[in-house]
Amino acid sequence: PSSPSDSRGEGGREKKGAVYSSIGGIIPTPTTTTTTASNDVNLLTAYLLYSLFGVFGIHHAYLHRPTQGLAWYASGGLFGWGLLRDLFRIPDYVSLARDGGTGRSEDDANNVTARIRDATVRARNGIPKMSLARIVLMGAFGTYFGFIASCLVYLPVESSSGSSSSSNGALLLYGTLRAVGAAAGIWLVGNMGDQMLMNGPGDDDDSGGGVGREFAHLVAWCIGGFAVANAPVLVGIVHAVRRRRYRPSMSYVTNATTATTGTRGSPSSSSASARIGRHLLACAVFTALLVLAAYNHGSVTFAGGRRVYLREAIRNAYRSRFWEEEFDWTRFRDDRGGDTGGEYLKKAFDLQGERAARRTLGVGMDAPHSEVRSAYKRLAMRYHPDKMGSNFSDGEVLEAQEQFVKVQEAYKVLNDIEQRRKKKEAGAGQEGGHSGGNRPERDEM
Repeated sequence: PSSPSDSRGEGGREKKGAVYSSIGGIIPTPTTTTTTASNDVNLLTAYLLYSLFGVFGIHHAYLHRPTQGLAWYASGGLFGWGLLRDLFRIPDYVSLARDGGTGRSEDDANNVTARIRDATVRARNGIPKMSLARIVLMGAFGTYFGFIASCLVYLPVESSSGSSSSSNGALLLYGTLRAVGAAAGIWLVGNMGDQMLMNGPGDDDDSGGGVGREFAHLVAWCIGGFAVANAPVLVGIVHAVRRRRYRPSMSYVTNATTATTGTRGSPSSSSASARIGRHLLACAVFTALLVLAAYNHGSVTFAGGRRVYLREAIRNAYRSRFWEEEFDWTRFRDDRGGDTGGEYLKKAFDLQGERAARRTLGVGMDAPHSEVRSAYKRLAMRYHPDKMGSNFSDGEVLEAQEQFVKVQEAYKVLNDIEQRRKKKEAGAGQEGGHSGGNRPERDEM
């Protein structure tokens, strides 16, 4: 006769074909079942997707590893190291994707990889060993995603009125977004592969709620870490390590019930094309967020050291009407191998706003700065609000004010460019003087 621990759970309830785990979950024994896992993966297709789109993580989406696929896309296959590892691990991934999880069917009886994992899960009561590599990746992705999330909005940190209320509000918003982004990055790594973040029945706060509730817990911990110690990533990692669990199966649906009981649930009904489609949608969302972050806080640096925010550079390019200018393809083709090619592109698209500023002041591109200053003074006097008497209509006064602001902004851009140019020339002159100070002067012919 079987022992009570093999056939009965709490309160003497009979659990046929199951053993009761020490973490409070039901782990079925490898008996025959009429339900089979999704078996639409094969080794050849996995390697084909890996060879063609490995850097995009599509092969992981195909193998029921969506979070790992998104992590590969966000990091270029872990900067190549993850792709190299996949080259040798894909056969194991395919075996796990074909397996129905703990309690496999007769068709999976010869799946050695899945049987080894099954034994490991049982031996460790569903809690995987702590992995230093995974913890490091949590820190890296938490920092990475936190930085992206904090760049999704642009708010001036310093207020024009001099009060610190708006500055503190901006810093608080940036910090909160960083904490939420850190939680997303930690969550992504914590759910990679055959592991997941989920509270088990043996936990003190076992209240169910599933994946969404667990992610909300992680976000709360990261925000608390930011509020208390300005360390959302570190606090989030501590919480994630405590919540680590083995995934019941790679190809079976994991919900609140299956995750907390350790059972495999129902087989996934999504096809390979649907899984890849969802992965591409997630990649598109991540790309859109990345572009938005770059637009708000990215910058372009010019030869003189002047830095222009990307959002301003795009605005300058539109105002310059670069499409009306003739693009010198010969010069660009000859110089694209060096720094001059990049500088030519910046000038061609007028990312600094110099061309538009000179057009506003009515001076040519070759006009010296003295002429720029004279044009600025003349236009500033013309459109100055004090020059608008009572004989001007309200519309004319408003138009003059707008022109006065444009003239001020245009001169500010051109004056900044000129000052940086002089500073660079002065620095180059000093270097030339030091390097050639002991050389005899040559007679000029």
